[in-house]
Amino acid sequence: MSSHRRPRRPNAALRLGSVALVLLLAAAAALAWNTYEQLRGMRQESERVRAQLMADSLSQRIGHALDIGIPLDGLVGVEALFNQRLGAHAEIQSIALLQGPGKVLWFVERERSAKATAGTVADAPITVRGEPRGTVRLALQETGAGPFARSAAILLLPTVLLLAALAFLAARFSEAQGVKLRNHAVRLAMRAIASGRYDRSIVLPHRRGFDLRAQQLGHAVRGVHETLTRVRRLISSLRQTEPQAQRREYLDMLLAEAQGTHRFADHGLTQVRVVAAEAQSFWTSLLMTLAAMALLGLAASASSAVADIAPLHFALLPAAFIVAATVAAWITQGRRWPVLSVLFSACAGLAALALVLASGALTGYNPLHLLPVVALWCGGFAGAALAACMTVEQVPRRQDFKHAMPRWPKAAIGAWVGATVWLGPALGSVAFTALGGLYGGLALTLPLLCASFLLLRWNEPRSPWRHRVGGRNLPQPTAAARTGLRAWGATACTAAASGLLMVLGWVAATAIPHGLSEAAVASALGVGLLGGLLDPLRRRRHTGAALGVAATLNALALALPGTGSWHIAALSVAALLTAYLLGHAVTSTQRTRHTTASATLLGAAIGALLAGGIAAAGLPTTSLMLVATLAVGASWWAQPRPQPWQPTRKDNDAA
Repeated sequence: MSSHRRPRRPNAALRLGSVALVLLLAAAAALAWNTYEQLRGMRQESERVRAQLMADSLSQRIGHALDIGIPLDGLVGVEALFNQRLGAHAEIQSIALLQGPGKVLWFVERERSAKATAGTVADAPITVRGEPRGTVRLALQETGAGPFARSAAILLLPTVLLLAALAFLAARFSEAQGVKLRNHAVRLAMRAIASGRYDRSIVLPHRRGFDLRAQQLGHAVRGVHETLTRVRRLISSLRQTEPQAQRREYLDMLLAEAQGTHRFADHGLTQVRVVAAEAQSFWTSLLMTLAAMALLGLAASASSAVADIAPLHFALLPAAFIVAATVAAWITQGRRWPVLSVLFSACAGLAALALVLASGALTGYNPLHLLPVVALWCGGFAGAALAACMTVEQVPRRQDFKHAMPRWPKAAIGAWVGATVWLGPALGSVAFTALGGLYGGLALTLPLLCASFLLLRWNEPRSPWRHRVGGRNLPQPTAAARTGLRAWGATACTAAASGLLMVLGWVAATAIPHGLSEAAVASALGVGLLGGLLDPLRRRRHTGAALGVAATLNALALALPGTGSWHIAALSVAALLTAYLLGHAVTSTQRTRHTTASATLLGAAIGALLAGGIAAAGLPTTSLMLVATLAVGASWWAQPRPQPWQPTRKDNDAA
């Protein structure tokens, strides 16, 4: 018999993200086509001038040789000169030296397809002492809409995917804080009423006037509780005035039966507050880490525009970021600072850095000295914010406080990994490319303002955000969270893989304006990671098959390097699968072992330093994906297999 499955409800976040993606793609295509049409005349004029300048340069070189008495048909090295110009300028299609009308002395042409059309042609006469001796004819390749569309896609496609991903996450958070939170509160109230529990009332901190179901159920529970209280007082009064013992015993029996069937509070109702703590910590960690990593990306993009940075130094920036985050998280966990104080301090520190970068006060400093300081500053505040957010989602369950379903496993660390791998570097690079250093720095204060607004909104009595950071606030490990060597290995391999992909995502996202392959790899990493975090695979054999495919594609892309479209497609698919498996590993390791923020970031720092070693050895960046896939595979192998007697929770509301 086939098991009955509940119908899958439509996902508003997925619909909104898809609609945003389609609209943004249509707007980007329309913008690119309009720009191409407006710049067509300017492009043709610039090509004509460039072709004429190149032809004049060649005619002057040949004219100098003829001026010393060498005949035109006796020149030596003309073909080598033409080939050298073809190799130096990729836009040149052909060069010819003509003597008189129709007589070609030398002709060099680049290979082209049969469908290619002729481009701009320029003729430069060769004159010696006022007498025309020949003509240099230079033809450029036809630059149609293809190259322009490719260059536009390099800039617009990551921007479109970034905005669509942010719209999807905003809708997901709105659902978790809105309709799903209210639905879960209503289900909790209904289950309590069905089980005869009239000693507690379900309360929503931020209820909406258009949905009063939880409030009405709370009033109904309060009415039943008050009715029983009045019945108790009435029976107590009747027992004092009733002379017949049989009737008094009957009244006592009715009261005992009511109290035995249902549960009532002796001293008033207990209010159970339903809060989406995991969703709130996910969003706060995402905004804080997004701003920190984007500021580092903005500073790196601004420094790369004025000075050349070695690839090794550039790859070590995320390693310095993660090391600083590890130290800050360890220090924060050892203190009993209030969570809100830590987060507001992080917002203030990052906003101050954004204003300093926007003011241009750091432009005169050496990038090799400035960027490590910026990485340490941003990483320290991001690590402290992560420790505070993980404290919020691990607050012990009290009788008067209950976390809302749906739960996001490892919400804060998942948001941290997603922001550092793709969202943060991509946002920083896009902000610098589109707005520049001044307005880009000011624009990156928007995530910090949003985080501050949300923290002020959640600052209420008996809120999980009122707790203090520290080990004494964390819950004791349960029997399900085993502390064996396999659990440690799974967590360590997952953290190391996240560090490797952080470096890869940093290098790919901050190099978006330079190549289509980097843009495709960065976008694939981000989309795959978000998919793995929010909707992981359910069956173990599917995960193993995906690991095999990802490892094969990574090995082929590393063994067969190239620049063709097939290589870009293979890299994109490999990055998509690798990032998806990393997101799945981050969400699945929470069932094996609870780890602190500093321990998780320590593993990520080791992975980032390993990536720096790979870059120092001169290996290609595609090898980072292969090593990350192997680390994720080791994590998958080290995870304990689910026992057949263990029930599997099926929650269609899983965020």
